[in-house]
Amino acid sequence: MAGRRLNRRQQSRIREAQRTIDPNDPANRAGLVISHRGKAVEVEPLDPPGDNIQCGFKPSLGVIVCGDRAIYRDDGRGPLIVALQPRDNLLQRMDGFGHIKAVAANVTQLVVCLALEPAPNRFLLDQYLVSAEQQGLQALILLNKIDLLQSAEADPFELKAIYRPLGYRVLHSSIEDPASIRALREQLQGHTSVISGVSGVGKSSLTKAILPDIDIRIAEISDFNKEGRHTTRSSRLYHLPDGGDLIDTPGVRGFNPVLDPKQPLSDGFREIRDLSQHCRFANCRHVNEPGCAVRASVETGEIAASRYRSYRKLLENEAAIP
Repeated sequence: MAGRRLNRRQQSRIREAQRTIDPNDPANRAGLVISHRGKAVEVEPLDPPGDNIQCGFKPSLGVIVCGDRAIYRDDGRGPLIVALQPRDNLLQRMDGFGHIKAVAANVTQLVVCLALEPAPNRFLLDQYLVSAEQQGLQALILLNKIDLLQSAEADPFELKAIYRPLGYRVLHSSIEDPASIRALREQLQGHTSVISGVSGVGKSSLTKAILPDIDIRIAEISDFNKEGRHTTRSSRLYHLPDGGDLIDTPGVRGFNPVLDPKQPLSDGFREIRDLSQHCRFANCRHVNEPGCAVRASVETGEIAASRYRSYRKLLENEAAIP
């Protein structure tokens, strides 16, 4: 809970800083946060446009992330971010110590990158999707390294079978297959996308294939556990030549979404949300209540058993939070 209280305090400080900024002051400039590393924030000037600059920032602003819309000024001691524009959303995750970590702001699409090696964890995928649903983001499921498949039509982890009927887009990709990279570029147009996934799934390689002119370090996959070393040390926003932006984030080996207590967890699962209206009780939690349409649909196979297991596991995790 301490992490959540801290986050609310940060949001309050951002709003307070915004209120103190005079929009008519010609010294104030608008910019887009491209990267944040240490005490320096890389900002792209927007009004007027110009080359990226390194800015300091007021510590009272709290966490600044890729995608933030910043107000900065230079009073002779170097550019300084003095406020952030109100965020449309803030993508966050919970780390292994129960601390909230901000990932990116003002995102419109979450690209969940999986691969044949390391094999996808569908529970982890469902956590990403719950986070996207609660943030109002579009979600794209991307299975990378399809050059390892025997057949291009194969569905080795049932991603197409389970998630396409729910309305999620599922793409296959490989840096060895230019057509798949073109298809991915089309899905990124017009969006500010975050590409996320565990280390070793090829996020940096895909970003390099999408933007071949940028310099992205790519590490080797470990022969021991088939996972890669973290090559992207800090998040960075890239402009796409066909329109839209891509935020490449450091790989995470777990992604525990910061759940909105005002939203039922079931709303993060499209099929459970839709079927819950047919439950006998309006407050059905879909665990052991009589007349539960969700559990009945699991038994008939209308709801994938793996999805229901993910729901129950997240429900248990939610109950364990004090």
